[in-house]
Amino acid sequence: MDERRLWAIVLAGGEGTRLAETTRRMYGSCLPKQFLSFGQPRTFLQTTVDRLRGMVPPERAIVVVAARHVELAREQLREFAGVQIVAQPRNVGTGPGVLLPLVHLLARDAHADVALVPSDHDFRAPVKMLQALATARGAVRDGASMVLVGARAEWAASDLGWIVPKPRRRAARVSCIESFVEKPEPGVALGLFERGALWNTMLCVAQADALWRLACRHLPAQAALFEEYALAIGTEGEAAGLRALYERLPAADFSRDLVAASEGLRVTAMDGAGWSDCGTPERLAAALASGADGLDGVAPAS
Repeated sequence: MDERRLWAIVLAGGEGTRLAETTRRMYGSCLPKQFLSFGQPRTFLQTTVDRLRGMVPPERAIVVVAARHVELAREQLREFAGVQIVAQPRNVGTGPGVLLPLVHLLARDAHADVALVPSDHDFRAPVKMLQALATARGAVRDGASMVLVGARAEWAASDLGWIVPKPRRRAARVSCIESFVEKPEPGVALGLFERGALWNTMLCVAQADALWRLACRHLPAQAALFEEYALAIGTEGEAAGLRALYERLPAADFSRDLVAASEGLRVTAMDGAGWSDCGTPERLAAALASGADGLDGVAPAS
């Protein structure tokens, strides 16, 4: 019997700078897109947690947000009993944005597996995303420390990150990784597309303790500070400890500074999901036009 339970860390701490003008024009404010619905029945954040109920119950979901958006997140997630919201005092990049909820997860379940899931992405076929996460989780249960989910590229995007898988056996669903390429020049992007490289979605599944060990290796200054803070979790000094942590915390990028620097990671291809990071007005508009199978989410598993 597998003793490792699957948790989810939902990344909702972004500031929405890339779409600030779009959201200001539509809403009169610059709220990050994860808290907006753009005329759909649910916000991106609500839809993300809806989708994950097919794999992870709300009581095993931890959502990280900016401190100034805590009350908004609580209001939007009030229907999800047991979900935990943790707040970043300031944004110092996706590295700390992952480590903060990770130390909370490890304080609650030291032997968990964890899925990292951005809260502001869209999928034309969400069930395909869940299938890819299930494949990644299966590889983690078989001993892989961390498996990334790469989207099958639909064009030669030069403003996205790419993952180049190594050749694999025909029947294998998970590959070793040859290299990462971040926002390549158009000619390089075309070559990656023709080679069958994958878009980096930041979706992944890992053994939580293995992910922490990678953080200790590649983000040692940040990990050491979070280890100090972890001792205060659940005590009267937790809030003060968090403030002190973020006063000293260096910035770091999760994909560049941890994932791309790590060896032995694997990747699985997400086919047919219609993934979009909705990171430009054009990609957001395309996602909104894709229909109810995307932002409306999927029904939870029974």
